[in-house]
Amino acid sequence: MKQTAVLIITHGKFGIELLKSVEMIIGEQQDAFALGLCLGNDVDDLRNDAEKIVRKAKESGKDVIILVDLLGGSPSNVALYMAKAHDVKVVTGVNILMLIELFSSRESKEVDELLAAVVSTGVEGIKQFPQ
Repeated sequence: MKQTAVLIITHGKFGIELLKSVEMIIGEQQDAFALGLCLGNDVDDLRNDAEKIVRKAKESGKDVIILVDLLGGSPSNVALYMAKAHDVKVVTGVNILMLIELFSSRESKEVDELLAAVVSTGVEGIKQFPQ
């Protein structure tokens, strides 16, 4: 089973802080990276930073999953470019439950099974109270 590297790309520092929060809950994670596109940043710089991370992981023989905050935004456009250029998987709508599932299961599941579990967990974790 291949190892899986994880890259979170979001608007602002959301993804960076989300990764810190997950690590506070379940411990430090290897092969976990986060990039943020802040006001005034160049999208080309973001793409170059993402490409460096993805290439290094792929050269090490790892699968790569990129999670983004919003479909259609610059971070997702960068991620979708990476998907085409480097055969990586992309998931939109990242939340903390998705990351906990991903990091907890990435050593025991193949990438497609892992993605299905991550998306399912993300959706199932959204609740309204009172019902």
